Amino acid sequence: MSLPSVAIFNDPRYHALHAPSGARSLVLSHHEGDRLVGSLAGVVHENRFTSGFSAPFGGVDLERPDETPARICALVDDVVGQLRDQDVDEALVRCRPGCHGAGEDAVRFALLNAGFAVREADLSFTLDLAGLSDASDWLAQRKREFRRAVRQADPSAFAFGAARDWPHAFGILEANRAARGRSLSIDLDRVLAVRDAFGDAVRLAELRHDDVPVAAALTYRASPTAELVVAWGDAGHDLPRSPMPVLVLRLVERAIAEGLRALDLGTSTLPDPSGRRVPNDGLVQFKRILGARAELRPVLARSFA
Repeated sequence: MSLPSVAIFNDPRYHALHAPSGARSLVLSHHEGDRLVGSLAGVVHENRFTSGFSAPFGGVDLERPDETPARICALVDDVVGQLRDQDVDEALVRCRPGCHGAGEDAVRFALLNAGFAVREADLSFTLDLAGLSDASDWLAQRKREFRRAVRQADPSAFAFGAARDWPHAFGILEANRAARGRSLSIDLDRVLAVRDAFGDAVRLAELRHDDVPVAAALTYRASPTAELVVAWGDAGHDLPRSPMPVLVLRLVERAIAEGLRALDLGTSTLPDPSGRRVPNDGLVQFKRILGARAELRPVLARSFA
């Protein structure tokens, strides 16, 4: 039985790198006659099935992006029945932002009507690139202050490309987070393992000034239509202007050239002392300046006990 064109976080190879001892990858597929409609993939650990295990999201993968809601409901009903047969006590689905699949609203509709409920929710921010011919179109739509920041940073003074030294470029990301009192949720060894499994779907780019890396961006081609910015930032330089506007410009330029419809800039929420997700105003404002729109990224849960 063939697998659909799954998002990277639903691939059994990703599960194999992240699942703890005793856990197992599980892919539940639904067919209509001989046609594969789609699947729900995840990891079973301690009687819990999680789609999006050790990942930002998982969710339902559809073979056809324009699949009908009726078939999506049939898919969800089928995989719920299969989960019941797996003797799990609970199922969690970390839903993806809509930029990774045109049918995401219908998927959530089907899951909610199949007995799932919202366990928690994040706000993700998506940079919509559909209809843009090049990065200059995107830049022209930005506010005057951002366009000025790009000009003042002088894009011509920088070179953008694949990281020459992954540990050094990754260290820029770590230093950027540390300067803000936070840390990355993934270490270099794990990133390299995912890169080895998925090749060019995992990229670490760097922005160089006078041939010295000053900013970096780690991205995953998380789905066929969108690239996820896992981490980005600048550090270790004494430039008079932040190089971040230039880094964003180059990422947009690359994405449009590759035919992507969106850049997923990740979430802009953090847990408060009680564990409730709350917006980080600084992150939200930065991503809105770039033209990103908010998308809901809920975690849905269903009990089988």
